[in-house]
Amino acid sequence: MTVDILIKHGSIIDGTGKPPYKSDIVINNGYIEDIGNFHDISASITINAKGLMVAPGFIDVHNHLDFIFPSPRHPEILKGWIYQGVTTIVSGNCGISPAPIKPEYSKNSVGFWGNLLPREGLDFKWETMGEYLNYLERIGQTFNVAILTGHNTLRTNVMGFQARFAQSKEIEEMKKLLRESIQAGSIGLSIGLAYIPGIYSNTDELIQLASVLSEFSPAPPIVPHVRGMFTKFYDKAIEEVIKVAEINNIPLQISHHAGGGLSRTRKRALRAINEAIERGVKIGHDNIPWPTRRTTVLKIFPAWLFDGGLDKFFERLQDPEIRKNAIDEILNYVPNWPPWEYKYWLEKDFNLEIVINGFKIDKNRKLNNKKLKDIAQELNKEPIDALIELVLEEKGDLFFLSGRPDDPMAEDYMIRLLSDPNCSVGTDIVGIDFNSPCPGAYGGFTKILGKFVRERGAMTLEEAIRKMTSLPATQMQLKDRGIIGKGKFADITIFNPDIINTQASFRDPHQLSIGVEYVLINGEIVLEKGKYFPNKLAGKVLRRE
Repeated sequence: MTVDILIKHGSIIDGTGKPPYKSDIVINNGYIEDIGNFHDISASITINAKGLMVAPGFIDVHNHLDFIFPSPRHPEILKGWIYQGVTTIVSGNCGISPAPIKPEYSKNSVGFWGNLLPREGLDFKWETMGEYLNYLERIGQTFNVAILTGHNTLRTNVMGFQARFAQSKEIEEMKKLLRESIQAGSIGLSIGLAYIPGIYSNTDELIQLASVLSEFSPAPPIVPHVRGMFTKFYDKAIEEVIKVAEINNIPLQISHHAGGGLSRTRKRALRAINEAIERGVKIGHDNIPWPTRRTTVLKIFPAWLFDGGLDKFFERLQDPEIRKNAIDEILNYVPNWPPWEYKYWLEKDFNLEIVINGFKIDKNRKLNNKKLKDIAQELNKEPIDALIELVLEEKGDLFFLSGRPDDPMAEDYMIRLLSDPNCSVGTDIVGIDFNSPCPGAYGGFTKILGKFVRERGAMTLEEAIRKMTSLPATQMQLKDRGIIGKGKFADITIFNPDIINTQASFRDPHQLSIGVEYVLINGEIVLEKGKYFPNKLAGKVLRRE
């Protein structure tokens, strides 16, 4: 008997958190057929993994790559994930998914992501979630892909960008679209309460919409980007989503759970989570290994400016009186509940430190990756006036990087968050903008294994692998993924534990990771001794069964 692939002499870390053990792996027809010590077996391909670790393929549980998957260029654009050892990508996060979407709203749907998207993949040859997933299957995928249905997308489909609470009839229509999306294969509901138009919703709307998830068994997760992540109201935001999950008896997966910006707020939020877990609420969360956040500059502006969509936003900003009122609110806003999240970034002149990128107009390209304070000085304007003028010129297609990229204490904080036993790993990348200083697309998982595990000893290797494999697979209900075991899908990453690391940094972000020797997706080798095969579209669209 000849098998497809035989992996010999490796140390297996099976994804469960157990210590490594020496064994061989037999792969046939995309599955792990057997594990043991084999001497008299022939294989079409034999991989000598001596001195290497053999782990389940890593799962990126939080990102925004679902707008990239339809592009014929996605195998090359996303190669940084292959070199990190990623085999499965969960997308549709923060309330934003490519479907279901009506044609008249598709422009606004991608307006927030703008320059990070390959336009040839975004002609929206679909309207429903089923049509979107079918399209991904038809063109082929490098990775295994699982898609959440976004609340913001549902709301846009039903209400456009109206800045008001949803009425009963509108909520029922959203529920219908969500139900159809789950039936078509979407794996859950994401909500983004810091983004337009989800920011306009109230708790009752979320409770009613999430009730659809309880119609399925097991219930799919609700995955929120909560309100006011870095404000003094973070504990209230956590209590809100716990309430939504608990009333509906559904799992809760808190996206990029940062614990709040203040220590006392963080303690209250963590206490609320632990008390809910004791009551039986299923709660998980995820985080990223870089102490920064990157998002659209449109988040800096008050939510009321977007009532009616992006065209209305640009129209209002050109009205002198409205612009004056908006600036006054930006500079003098007093936080209250529900909070306007990105007011945090503007307090105490912090807005001067944010780094702006994404400029496409020739005269503005020189401003890429400069701090707002330096841009304002160069343009001889007040920072807020400079920002508004550039947003209008660039049609909103600008992003900002905030946080403390060079602060060791900030990295210590990220390690504490990632060390929680219920915390899985994501990249939170919107897309690949090669003018951007964001290194997460090239070195997130490898940073954890190289810097946090090997260099700093912050967690064991087997625990780090569990957070990247079986934990997110369980959180997102990805059947037979995330574990090396007989009968499981052959998604496998083989790496050298002595050298695996990120080479990317904020000063030099576009550097591929090192140390990952082989990547197998559904039993096909897509990375071999550091050589990537982008034409091997070995991934599958993972639909909820």
